[in-house]
Amino acid sequence: MMQTYRLREVQPADLDAMARWLPPDAERTLPAQGAGEWWLAAVGPGAETPIAALRVRTALGLDRPRYWYRVGCMVHAAAELGLFQRQSTLQLGNDHTGAAELADLAVDAARLDHEQARQAQRALQAECLRRLHAEAAAGRCTADTIVAELPGRRDAAGRSPFWDGLGRHFHAGDPDEARARFGVAWRTQVAALMPRQCIYVSMLSPDAQSAIGQVDAGSAAIAEALLDNGFARGHHVRIDDGGPVFERRIG
Repeated sequence: MMQTYRLREVQPADLDAMARWLPPDAERTLPAQGAGEWWLAAVGPGAETPIAALRVRTALGLDRPRYWYRVGCMVHAAAELGLFQRQSTLQLGNDHTGAAELADLAVDAARLDHEQARQAQRALQAECLRRLHAEAAAGRCTADTIVAELPGRRDAAGRSPFWDGLGRHFHAGDPDEARARFGVAWRTQVAALMPRQCIYVSMLSPDAQSAIGQVDAGSAAIAEALLDNGFARGHHVRIDDGGPVFERRIG
């Protein structure tokens, strides 16, 4: 059954209630005036407390670099020897600099089942796309692409196979602790420790390879809502847990 959700700006009084279900690296302060972002919440019928939320940023990476791994392909061939080998690769970069972003996508899983979570996020995302289209038409948003990244797959103990197979070789610290302390800025800082050279995926453990581009089970409903709103999986993943980056054109 289709639910009806009221959409509104997040208010200071909402923050304490939202804290328990926001992602660990989500920002927990209201956007500053003129910051080029806004934070929307979905509220259920006859209620006042938010049950889902997301934040919109109109331009990424212009104040602090953002990094992703681009999943690509490298071919090694020697026709004379009859040899042909194709390798999947990871390359660190800043390809989505300047794009708009749907960030901090979250739902209160204790109050919503899978379909309700999908509907709430679908409504929020659709409203944000409508606003971004209006901003672009008025010349207040120069981005032509909007991206949304979701957390990567975790095991039963909450560990990321992708991080254990790649990132931990270059930074031995606890990524969950760093995310909770520094928020999304942590990935900018840890990127300085990651290799700039092309990485062959085949060099990673099987668990790390299989985690590339996989959505954590807790974000499955949000991923479905993104697909409902015209997003598609791109060729980039998060550098900390290999979670996918979805993208679509604005408009």
